Amino acid sequence: MKPRKRKSWEETALILAQVIAECRSQDPYVQVGACAVLRDNSLSLGYNGPPPGVEIDWSEREDRGARIIHAEVNALRSVAPGQCEFLAVTLLPCRHCMTFIASKAVRKVVYREVYERDTLAFELAKEFGIKLVQLRPKKAPK
Repeated sequence: MKPRKRKSWEETALILAQVIAECRSQDPYVQVGACAVLRDNSLSLGYNGPPPGVEIDWSEREDRGARIIHAEVNALRSVAPGQCEFLAVTLLPCRHCMTFIASKAVRKVVYREVYERDTLAFELAKEFGIKLVQLRPKKAPK
C-alpha cells in the first residue's frame, strides 16, 4: 500500500489560517486568519479581532478598523525575528502588517486573496525583500 500524498506546508498553513478565521473572527465583514510556520515546523495562529476585553460596535464598519488587531500581528506577536520560515494569510497583508512582517524578518508570505483596498503592500514587499506567493484553492476534478 502506498502512503497518501500530503499537502505542502504552504497549502496546510493556508487551510489552518482559513479555519482559524472562520472559527474565531467575530468581524461580520471580513474574517482573516494567519498561520506562521516556524523554522522547527511549529505553528502560531492568529485572526482579526479586538484586544481582550474590548467590545466593538460592529455596525460602524469603518470605525471598527482602528480597534481591530490584524491576524498577522496576532500570529507573529510572540515570534522572535528570524524565527518564522513563512507566514500564510487568507488575505494579502495590508501596508501596516507588511511593515510588521518585515520587522520580524519574515522573508515569504503565502496568501489566498488580495484585499483590493490596499495594494501598496506589493510595493512594500518588494522593497523589504519579502517574497509573495499567491495560492488559489485547487479545483475539484470534473
